[in-house]
Amino acid sequence: MDKKSFLKLFKDSDEYMLSSLWNDIELAEETEVPIFTKEFYPPAIWSFLEKNNINGLKFICKGLNSDSEKKMIMISPKDYDISYFDFPVVYFKIDGQNKFRELFHKDFLGTIMSLGIKREIMGDLIVKNSICFGIITEEKYGIINQEIKKIGNVPVKFQEILKEDVPESEFKSEILLVSSLRIDSFVSAVTGLSRQKSVEEIEKGNVLLNYNIQKDKSTEIKEGDILTVKKIGKFKFQEIKGESKKNKIRINVKKFI
Repeated sequence: MDKKSFLKLFKDSDEYMLSSLWNDIELAEETEVPIFTKEFYPPAIWSFLEKNNINGLKFICKGLNSDSEKKMIMISPKDYDISYFDFPVVYFKIDGQNKFRELFHKDFLGTIMSLGIKREIMGDLIVKNSICFGIITEEKYGIINQEIKKIGNVPVKFQEILKEDVPESEFKSEILLVSSLRIDSFVSAVTGLSRQKSVEEIEKGNVLLNYNIQKDKSTEIKEGDILTVKKIGKFKFQEIKGESKKNKIRINVKKFI
């Protein structure tokens, strides 16, 4: 596969990031050793690469936890022993617990990015009770470790942690009724949007099915599928629970919070 064909695989993704990724792919081919990307990639890219062989290479991805959306990618020759390779990332914790105000995701992200840190060189952030858990490239960890003493006007404690110390994402289970298993019906049920508005979001490319943009409103979803609606949230279709008296399908859905 050449660069032009590779870029066509991800027509709705950032071309600069894709070009950087292609350069890493070429470097892995030339050197015949594993190469790590310098950025964390969105699910539409890493989920495809994990499942597909490109130019005899395999792709291993790592993010903050098992439900991560942003992941760094290791590009390795297919039969290379990667057991001795560690991802060049650091897990961190910023403790901002205090008596006066609660800190939210936007507070931590805003402070980090105010240091000139690009969003792409950092993975997901999980914030619980004014404590932020994150992952960042080793190269940039020193900057945030040295510079972040406060979030807003709240003093914080910053420390490196182990991957095992990172909590899993939380979710809320809910039983919903849908008229069918079509994706437009599912989007409407989980978001509260009208069926017409749900179709518009799908056609705009704002709906991802298993981390890939899905613009076909008639696509049927199945148990285990993960659906992301941009700027609204991420949902997992757990199982069918039967039918209602009005012949609607009763489904169990997890909403990540």
